[in-house]
Amino acid sequence: MSLRVSIYEFSNSKKDFAYNKIKKLIVNNKLKPGQILNERELCTSLNVSRTPVREALIKLANDGLVEILPNRGVLVSDITYEMITEIYDVRWALEGLAIRLFCEFALETEVQRLNEELNKQKQFRESGNMEEFVKSDEEFHNIIINGARNKKLFNIMDAISSQVQRITNLTKKDEKRSEITIKHHEELFLHIQQRNKQEAERLMKYHIEESKLYHLKNLNHLLARL
Repeated sequence: MSLRVSIYEFSNSKKDFAYNKIKKLIVNNKLKPGQILNERELCTSLNVSRTPVREALIKLANDGLVEILPNRGVLVSDITYEMITEIYDVRWALEGLAIRLFCEFALETEVQRLNEELNKQKQFRESGNMEEFVKSDEEFHNIIINGARNKKLFNIMDAISSQVQRITNLTKKDEKRSEITIKHHEELFLHIQQRNKQEAERLMKYHIEESKLYHLKNLNHLLARL
């Protein structure tokens, strides 16, 4: 086995490293909406050259996490009413389809994994570990999306997942919201067990729409916490 790494592979790994590091800072709201990103400072903090940082920023722009503006540089994209509405409208359509397909194609082992994740959510909420609760919430939805067995659907959802995480992370300490989330997930799981795809789809769409309205209602309050 050759241990030689090509220049391309090395460069690409640096780009992925920079991309993942910057994305994590944005998704966790460590880099604030509207904040200008200084390439030189990013290079220094990440200990990489400008090329992988610039490539990472282009990829982040494609994700909608940053904006590249002529003569102004790169800034973290804003969280706006329009952005939340667009993201959640796409989720409404695609996750409704995903759970319908999950009911049809998921293996029993995948249904069991979903139940295990739901139990984790309950434990995290009871212990007050909201950070792990949010991760478990995301995994619950990811299991459904993966189990839908539709590559096009998966790729589109993967493209907006960072935006969804960014919005969700603003409310990760909201315990009342976590109670509602668990109630919705319990109802969804019940219909998944019964392979009732029509009712599961209806409930998923209600869950996503209700989440959208919640985030829109609390947007100004949430941004004030950043």
